[in-house]
Amino acid sequence: MEQQAEYNGHCAFAVSTGKTDVKGGKHFAAINGKTYVFSNPVAKILFKLLPNRIAKADAIWSKNK
Repeated sequence: MEQQAEYNGHCAFAVSTGKTDVKGGKHFAAINGKTYVFSNPVAKILFKLLPNRIAKADAIWSKNK
Protein backbone atom coordinates (compact mmCIF):
# COMPACT_ATOMS: atom_id res chain seq x y z
CA MET A 1 0.00 0.00 0.00
CA GLU A 2 1.36 3.40 -0.97
CA GLN A 3 1.56 5.99 1.80
CA GLN A 4 -0.20 9.33 1.34
CA ALA A 5 2.22 12.21 0.86
CA GLU A 6 2.15 15.14 3.26
CA TYR A 7 0.54 18.42 2.12
CA ASN A 8 -1.67 16.61 -0.42
CA GLY A 9 1.33 16.00 -2.66
CA HIS A 10 2.41 19.63 -2.90
CA CYS A 11 6.13 20.42 -2.83
CA ALA A 12 7.10 20.28 0.84
CA PHE A 13 9.90 22.83 0.47
CA ALA A 14 7.60 25.30 -1.29
CA VAL A 15 4.99 24.88 1.45
CA SER A 16 7.67 25.61 4.05
CA THR A 17 8.33 28.94 2.33
CA GLY A 18 4.65 29.88 2.16
CA LYS A 19 3.91 28.75 -1.41
CA THR A 20 1.06 26.28 -1.13
CA ASP A 21 0.29 26.09 -4.85
CA VAL A 22 3.43 24.28 -6.09
CA LYS A 23 2.74 20.67 -7.05
CA GLY A 24 5.24 18.02 -6.09
CA GLY A 25 7.03 15.99 -8.74
CA LYS A 26 8.97 12.76 -8.88
CA HIS A 27 11.27 13.53 -5.95
CA PHE A 28 10.37 11.93 -2.61
CA ALA A 29 11.83 11.64 0.87
CA ALA A 30 10.70 9.58 3.83
CA ILE A 31 11.36 11.45 7.06
CA ASN A 32 10.18 10.17 10.44
CA GLY A 33 7.72 7.78 8.82
CA LYS A 34 6.10 10.42 6.60
CA THR A 35 6.45 10.86 2.85
CA TYR A 36 7.29 14.29 1.46
CA VAL A 37 7.19 15.20 -2.25
CA PHE A 38 9.33 17.81 -3.97
CA SER A 39 9.11 19.63 -7.30
CA ASN A 40 12.84 19.21 -7.99
CA PRO A 41 15.99 17.72 -6.42
CA VAL A 42 17.27 21.08 -5.12
CA ALA A 43 14.06 21.61 -3.13
CA LYS A 44 14.51 18.14 -1.59
CA ILE A 45 18.09 18.93 -0.53
CA LEU A 46 17.17 22.32 0.90
CA PHE A 47 14.25 20.84 2.84
CA LYS A 48 16.62 18.38 4.48
CA LEU A 49 19.44 20.87 5.12
CA LEU A 50 17.66 23.99 6.34
CA PRO A 51 16.48 23.95 9.95
CA ASN A 52 12.84 23.56 11.01
CA ARG A 53 11.44 22.99 7.51
CA ILE A 54 8.88 20.41 8.65
CA ALA A 55 7.61 22.58 11.50
CA LYS A 56 7.36 25.62 9.20
CA ALA A 57 5.58 23.65 6.48
CA ASP A 58 3.16 22.09 8.99
CA ALA A 59 2.28 25.50 10.44
CA ILE A 60 1.73 27.11 7.03
CA TRP A 61 -0.25 24.15 5.70
CA SER A 62 -2.55 24.03 8.73
CA LYS A 63 -3.37 27.75 8.30
CA ASN A 64 -4.10 27.40 4.58
CA LYS A 65 -6.21 24.22 4.49
